[in-house]
Amino acid sequence: MALPTSGPISMGDIYVELGQPKPVSGLSISLRSASTGGIRTINNNSLRKPDGLTPHSMSEFLGYNHTAVSSGGGGGTVNTGSVLNMTGHTISATYMAIKANGTNVAYITLPTLAHGAIFNFNTSYTNLIFSNGTFVLDLYTPTVGLTTSNYFYTTAGSNSTNGYFSNTGSSLRGTVTSSGPQYAINITIK
Repeated sequence: MALPTSGPISMGDIYVELGQPKPVSGLSISLRSASTGGIRTINNNSLRKPDGLTPHSMSEFLGYNHTAVSSGGGGGTVNTGSVLNMTGHTISATYMAIKANGTNVAYITLPTLAHGAIFNFNTSYTNLIFSNGTFVLDLYTPTVGLTTSNYFYTTAGSNSTNGYFSNTGSSLRGTVTSSGPQYAINITIK
């Protein structure tokens, strides 16, 4: 059962979601350990999850689902995706372009996204997206609410590197690598 996507949560709630027994009074639970996989390995299939980077925050666990399974098409195909905005403010771009290992995967309008909002989309891509691959995300102007201090990472399969955005003149571009495999294009922007 996933943690709620909004409202208050406790360290005890996080501890239980990580598959541990309900903590007894006086038990000290480390947020750092919970966020970095020290209590249990973080489930990368959960769309919302802590990124493991400092500063650690309990809000990174909002919506975390330790028992989530892959949301993709399975069978070696990629045909679904999502973008989750965790920047702390609203973001907006005219459209986004996604490339996986040099192949165009999606070129679609990106709606204005409030913090915590998810945009789901479909693609016509029908191959296994990552096997030690490179993933490029271009957000074309106007890109309201994003700067080069923002980054994205992919969340299905295995964690990717963090792709900080750079200004290409016509877009904000971020590039990540991932050891995959991934059956869905799940992007978190921070």
